[in-house]
Amino acid sequence: MGTRALIGYLDTDGDLRLTSTYNHYDGYPSNLGVGLETFYNNDAKAEEIANVGYISYLDPETGEWSAANKSMPDVTQLPDDFNEAMMTIASEIDSVGADYGYIWDNENEEWTTVKNEGIRSMTTDLEMNLAHLKGKFAMMPERPDQTMEAKDEMSEEELNEAFIHKMKFRAGIIK
Repeated sequence: MGTRALIGYLDTDGDLRLTSTYNHYDGYPSNLGVGLETFYNNDAKAEEIANVGYISYLDPETGEWSAANKSMPDVTQLPDDFNEAMMTIASEIDSVGADYGYIWDNENEEWTTVKNEGIRSMTTDLEMNLAHLKGKFAMMPERPDQTMEAKDEMSEEELNEAFIHKMKFRAGIIK
């Protein structure tokens, strides 16, 4: 079994979007994390690796990668709201069954690593680690249902259901 990971490039310079690549094997921090930090540690290289689409394995000693499949990278347009954007990124990590997410922060030019312990946990980690990017997102007034206190009272399942409902509504699947 592989330790799956998502490698994402968070672009906050123009349109708010996440470009991501799926990594199948050895996605844990002491392997893939080391390889990214060592060989893909500037904006151009991070964007390059996030645009591969599918990686079977990345060698942490050489930075070379291999791919058993070819696929396009996933490009996700992010919501203007910072908290919703972080939840969308967490959902992307979870949707590919990734154990870890590596998100390139093009503002600070560094990798942020999150362990998949559920969407709620990853969202919180991303909100804390990328808080300096809040100004890049439209500032929307907080509603009571968006506060951390309200989120803390919801179970992981309720939070996931609320997120799925919101995404279906945005996609026009439900009214």
